[in-house]
Amino acid sequence: MRVLTTLNYYVPHWTGLTMYAANIAEGLAERGHAVTVIASRHDRSLPRREQIRGVSVVRLRVVGRLSRTMLMPGYVVAMWREVGRHDVVHVHSPSPEAAMAVAIGRLRKRRTVITHQGDVVMPTGALNHVVQGAMNGVLGIATRLADVVITHNDDYAQHSRLLAPVRDTTVGVFPPTRIPAPHPDEVARLRTELGLDGTFVVGFAGRFVEEKGFDVLLAAVPSIRERAPHLRFVFAGDTDVAYEDFHARCAADLELHRDVVTSIGLIRDRQRLADFYAMCDVFVLPSRTDCFAAVQVEALLCGTPLITADIPGARSVVAATGDGVLVSTENPQALADVIVRSATHPLPIPSRERIAAIFDAEASISRYESLLERPLLEPPMIEVPGPDLTAADRSAVERMIVNESDMAYRRRVPTMMAWMDLHDGDVVLDCGCGMGYLSKIMASLRDITVVGVDGDIERLQWAAREQVDSVRANSAIEHLPFPDATFDTVLLSEVLEHVDDEATALAEIRRVLKPGGRVCISVPHANYPFAWDPINKLLESFGLRPMQGPGPITGQWSNHHRLYLPADLRRAIERNGFTVEAIAEQTSHALLFSHVLVYTIGKNLIERGLLPERLRRASDRFASEGNDDSPRNPINLARRLLRRVDRRNDAGPFGERHFVSLLALARRD
Repeated sequence: MRVLTTLNYYVPHWTGLTMYAANIAEGLAERGHAVTVIASRHDRSLPRREQIRGVSVVRLRVVGRLSRTMLMPGYVVAMWREVGRHDVVHVHSPSPEAAMAVAIGRLRKRRTVITHQGDVVMPTGALNHVVQGAMNGVLGIATRLADVVITHNDDYAQHSRLLAPVRDTTVGVFPPTRIPAPHPDEVARLRTELGLDGTFVVGFAGRFVEEKGFDVLLAAVPSIRERAPHLRFVFAGDTDVAYEDFHARCAADLELHRDVVTSIGLIRDRQRLADFYAMCDVFVLPSRTDCFAAVQVEALLCGTPLITADIPGARSVVAATGDGVLVSTENPQALADVIVRSATHPLPIPSRERIAAIFDAEASISRYESLLERPLLEPPMIEVPGPDLTAADRSAVERMIVNESDMAYRRRVPTMMAWMDLHDGDVVLDCGCGMGYLSKIMASLRDITVVGVDGDIERLQWAAREQVDSVRANSAIEHLPFPDATFDTVLLSEVLEHVDDEATALAEIRRVLKPGGRVCISVPHANYPFAWDPINKLLESFGLRPMQGPGPITGQWSNHHRLYLPADLRRAIERNGFTVEAIAEQTSHALLFSHVLVYTIGKNLIERGLLPERLRRASDRFASEGNDDSPRNPINLARRLLRRVDRRNDAGPFGERHFVSLLALARRD
């Protein structure tokens, strides 16, 4: 396998991100893979090309810096050339080139994998806020285009807003971390050298930047000194950070506590770094945000327990090992209490062998090897249980949806009718029936009893005007007015995303469903196509909140508490006593602003009676049987354009990543 890795900085530049990238690249090279790294020539003394422990490194000319980013004008040309020579593109983010790298990989039909090492968190300031927003936009595009996104643990993946739309293609893999065993004699010598004999040493390390929360630790020092005067603090790391003046902002506190706080600078020698960790009695990570700090695993491997901020990602190390204590973030007093308590009641010393088994570097390289070679995850289960629609049923359904302008709805209606496998005599609950359109279709196919429930009385009154053949009840889904085991089948079409508590709603559905009965569910997909709802797609790409409330352009998020990925929907269903029998994703291609055209404009014109009768008959769902679909009617003509675009969806979902609709069929256990 020929792997092209790209990131902004590479060794000898040293951060956690760079270290992980180097460990992965070198681990793959050790296994016989050809690995090339494209990075900035951040230091002009570095050669343009060299071999580092089996990895070919190509460094590109830098013309300047923007915040943390090195500007490389030759990046696109170099990437285009090198991508053609490799089998897979491996992008380390956060990186301003991430979207470009993934796009080039896709254009050249190469597999693309992103290792996302944390969302961009910039220090305070207007310019930094703009940079952070722009970076989140770039990374949002990159993660959506990539075949697989790898992050360092599942906890961070579940809590990252940036990764929320791609949770189904995100995999948690502990990064390979290696550090030599400490030398006891050198550890003792280092303690003496720093004047720390007879003291309790609290270590902390990393780039001295705002996100690492070292100011929180400094704010805890007065309380600690008062209660435990024998404690000393030792910092190892870079204080000269070009894009941030945080160390200067903390200068007064550092000066105030200089008799108990010692800075020994960035330690590049791995053996000396191991000895530093072993010298510490506890290691503190007070970060505000941290995907997976290498320093935590390194400290544990050197026998030092942790005190870690209880934040997504960072806490996964303590959770996986049990070696340490979690403390609420940005809480100096809570941090002081835990540190003082650890000095009087020492935390257990971690076992190097056990920590190495949990964070097995070779196992991590093997997982990367597998994901790089086969980066496409298995498609979601798509299994239509029971018979498909008969020719007569399909013809009947097609006649009833002639007027349907929502192409996603037009696709999912026949699927839902087939999945429910209705039989004469069935009692069916249309839960969240609205105006009763689906109730009408079901009643036309079989001799069944349909009961429609909705919390909006005006919608139920509309159903009565349309003479929908169903029993109707005005009720919330969380409190259905029916005895246990009443229904053979329940239809839950575009409802679950509206309820406050999905668990209560599904539990109530299960209660009224007969044992072995089926529930057919459709919900809006979280990873929807750009054309369907461009405005919210852009907002989400930049890490901003989508427009969720009522309004003319709220799109896919219109009055929705949540959107769903297949794993989300499956998890919600299975937790509430159902067995999932089918999952399907539908409609990847749509006309630009389809949602606005159909629902903001078309739906309002129909419901407010603003269309001439001829146009209303061609656009109203309930008038479908009276429409001959003649192209001489402008509504029919416009719908034909929508259908032409929709034909691209006929090939099925394989290879697609973006969908409007998500459907599931489940059976009550």
